[in-house]
Amino acid sequence: MNGFYSTIAELNVAYKGRNPLVSNFATPCSDTQIFHLDAIELCVAIFRGPDIKGWSGIANTGVPELLNRIPQNPNDLTDSLKNLQGSLANPTENPDQYFDLETEYVRLFISSSGSVPAPPYESCHLKGPARTMGKSALAMRSRLSEAGLELSLDSNEPPDHLSIELEYLYHLLSTGWTDGDATLAASGADFARTVMLPWVRRFRQNLAQADPHPAYLHAANLTVAVLEEVGKP
Repeated sequence: MNGFYSTIAELNVAYKGRNPLVSNFATPCSDTQIFHLDAIELCVAIFRGPDIKGWSGIANTGVPELLNRIPQNPNDLTDSLKNLQGSLANPTENPDQYFDLETEYVRLFISSSGSVPAPPYESCHLKGPARTMGKSALAMRSRLSEAGLELSLDSNEPPDHLSIELEYLYHLLSTGWTDGDATLAASGADFARTVMLPWVRRFRQNLAQADPHPAYLHAANLTVAVLEEVGKP
């Protein structure tokens, strides 16, 4: 596989000894599994906060590549992907759109007048007061350690950041599927279903209430859709 998903750089979380990309596995995944893994990586790339070059790669290569490989049976995942493509207008029509997306990322997820509308941390979308580095962050740090994974030294994000949890999910699923490890693959499905889906749905709801750029809302819909797909028992 060439293009966005075979050349994607390490994201805001770089894992020590991370698996090679899907196309290089000794035991290839199915087409549907590769599609799901690439959709996860696309969501990671968006919610880590791409720069202008990153958004250009997502809009011109990443999304079109996935759309060329959608499963035969359309579902919420493929609908969200098509909506995401539609929200990324031709840059000749809006040359400032990628700069606008950078600015919007800051407003939605990092800093805003008043409170941040949709902080991308599990700890901020659980019952009780929102806080970073809460119990969910400590639990996520423990999961990474148990899996032999570690955050890159240049990453200062709490371990329950959305993109980090998605990369952990990618590790569980890709390793389980390619190694024929049903237990590990099942743990990935369980993590998606019981840990990620509840808070990511609340994250999406809070995001929707903040009048976001459509690209971020469609990316959140895509994230929920792929979690629902890979989280099926």
